[in-house]
Amino acid sequence: MTPSSPRPATLVISRVMRPGREGDYDGWAAGVIGSACSQPGFQAALRLDQAGGMHHLLVQFAGRIALDNWTGQGGQADRQRAADDFSTGRQQVVEGAASHVVLPSEAAARKWKTALVTWAGVVPTLLLVSGVVGWLLPDAPRPVQQILSSVLLTGALTWVILPRVRRWSRFWMLRDSRGRLRTES
Repeated sequence: MTPSSPRPATLVISRVMRPGREGDYDGWAAGVIGSACSQPGFQAALRLDQAGGMHHLLVQFAGRIALDNWTGQGGQADRQRAADDFSTGRQQVVEGAASHVVLPSEAAARKWKTALVTWAGVVPTLLLVSGVVGWLLPDAPRPVQQILSSVLLTGALTWVILPRVRRWSRFWMLRDSRGRLRTES
């Protein structure tokens, strides 16, 4: 790259899916990439999919002017609004061959939201497990019932309950007050 040539410009689009709408992202992302590929200055697109409905799409152009020309088109703005029907998102633009981007993640969720979601998964599971253990082993000493309940509770929460509760609540947990994805905790 010569000193007078433009620096590459990359649009980083991060989206977290609404529960049950994970499949809508594939067609949407293909449309974004197809639109970008047809524009002057397009260089590359990279799709990064995380487990649990978090997706990142990087679209790179030869320079900021080419990127701005593409994003300024009505079709691209319509695509972003369409994505808001099935997800919430955040867009960041970085320039240069070496760039730094902070991506949204579950670690960025507000602690009170994380605590509320965890509590919503724990309470019914705790009541069910302790009730079943107490019914099956009514004559067992209380510490034995509690130890068995805690083992069953921990297993159920780790492998069954919390992964589902977090998947269903991720869309809400990661939104900021303006409806965008959070990138900081």
